[in-house]
Amino acid sequence: MKSIDPKAIEMAALPKGPLTFADIIMKLHGDASLSDLRRRDLVSGLRRVAKALGRAPEETVANTRWLQPRLSQVAPAAIGLTEKSWQNAVSDARSALMHVGIVGPRRRHTDVLQEPWRELWQKVHALQDRHLTAGLGRFIHFLNNLGVLPGDVTQAHADAFLQAIRAEEIVRRPEVSWRNAVNAWNTAVSRIDGFPGPRLALPKRANVIKLPDNELPPAFLADLDALMQRLAAPDPFADDAPMPALAASTIKQRTRMLKRFASELLVAGVPKAEIDSVAALCAPDLARKGLQAMVARNDNRSSVVIDNMAEILLACARRLNLTSDIQDGLGGLARRVALPTQRGMTRKNRDRLRVLRDHATLLRLLELPEKLCAAGRKLKPSEAALAREDALAIAILLVCPLRIGNIAGIHIERHIQRPGDGRAFLVFAEDEVKNGRPMEFELPPDVRRMLDKHLAHRSPMLCPAGTPWLFPRRDGTGSVDPSTLSTRLKERIRKETGIAANAHLFRHLAAMLYLEDNPGAYEAVRRLLGHSAVSNTISLYTGLETRAVFDVYGDVLTARKGNK
Repeated sequence: MKSIDPKAIEMAALPKGPLTFADIIMKLHGDASLSDLRRRDLVSGLRRVAKALGRAPEETVANTRWLQPRLSQVAPAAIGLTEKSWQNAVSDARSALMHVGIVGPRRRHTDVLQEPWRELWQKVHALQDRHLTAGLGRFIHFLNNLGVLPGDVTQAHADAFLQAIRAEEIVRRPEVSWRNAVNAWNTAVSRIDGFPGPRLALPKRANVIKLPDNELPPAFLADLDALMQRLAAPDPFADDAPMPALAASTIKQRTRMLKRFASELLVAGVPKAEIDSVAALCAPDLARKGLQAMVARNDNRSSVVIDNMAEILLACARRLNLTSDIQDGLGGLARRVALPTQRGMTRKNRDRLRVLRDHATLLRLLELPEKLCAAGRKLKPSEAALAREDALAIAILLVCPLRIGNIAGIHIERHIQRPGDGRAFLVFAEDEVKNGRPMEFELPPDVRRMLDKHLAHRSPMLCPAGTPWLFPRRDGTGSVDPSTLSTRLKERIRKETGIAANAHLFRHLAAMLYLEDNPGAYEAVRRLLGHSAVSNTISLYTGLETRAVFDVYGDVLTARKGNK
């Protein structure tokens, strides 16, 4: 069957004959009302935006809904532009679209507001809250242009505003702008005397049922807590076969998931009296009801969360030594919602690694820690300290490809060992690592210097003096949450380099770089990453050294040609 050009599919979803950037450029060149300088700026904006999308102007559609999702994925650093230069390019492109009538002008001047709105806008400005003014500005002008009086605003007007910015905005995600506007409106209602209601509604982002603890049955909570304590520290002299202790992270995850499942059952109409223990959740009829509710809310499809929930219920039944009938029933439910086993890396991670095969792109990531530390000289002290903290985390991930939970939980006295000869080691004991394998890395001199400088200057901007955690909460009471640190690093890397990389990708990167230089060295990679079995390493990373193999094969062909 003949393959279909993906770009042709994109075009097929649009109205027949959509204008392209090339069409607009032609119109601009034929418009005598434009000065040469203004025409140059508008055309330049269109060409730069098209180039950022990897397209020729003839392939770039001048349609806001087509542009929005694509431009929202552009990272200026990836195309060699600063944030300001990219904003200027997009602004010029939007002005070009406005000039030919595709989008309307932005009317932001206070003097165009009718008196009721002008008075309210002055009250908003008086609070000197940048989030309020930024969020409310376009919404208030939109309502003013509609001729709606402040006291007549309804939810329908808010929903119409979302449709309007979808038609007018080409780079920012319209839903984000809309949420900011509605949140700012609700804040103004509560903070400003005389600001009219009503409070406006936003749809919930998460499709999750999770009741607070005070709405869950006390007997269930007590039983859950007792079970988790036993699983965290099992009795080695118990009559039944002893099981290994669960890691603290596993205890936390299972506690959260079981509370969520109890919430699912309560919302589904199960009486509280029936949910008096973890064993009650494992009853096949209740388990089926809860899993069916989750599947129905997910468009009648399973998901990773649903798959995990079924497996956790089955694991609890085994830990509680429930009857074989119960375990068999839960096993059947688990099979019904089970997802196909992931073999190797996900496509998303392979795509992200493929970008890093380019030497220049990889170099941007490798040099990022030094870049962030150098940039700190131009920042405020608190911003510089945060940049150094991010730089240190990235530098450690590059040389010590550990899981983000271990990185986030680094204790300066326990995990950083200094033998007294100038060297420093990052050390984790068996019970601190997922697979029960002790891990030890020597920090290179540049990372060690970065560490010492950061520790000398981080207080009091980031934490109280004497805080023992390398990546602490700001009050110094503990280490930062791993997901918080991971999200922060992901955003920092994308902003500074344009590379899409989460914290776990550093482990895949370490495997890729090592295997490219040492094809087939899976045992070494297993040790580097702390896998429990080399078969896991082979399953995950088979094929990463393919480029090295192809290079060798290319050399073989070249040599054969030379021998003819």
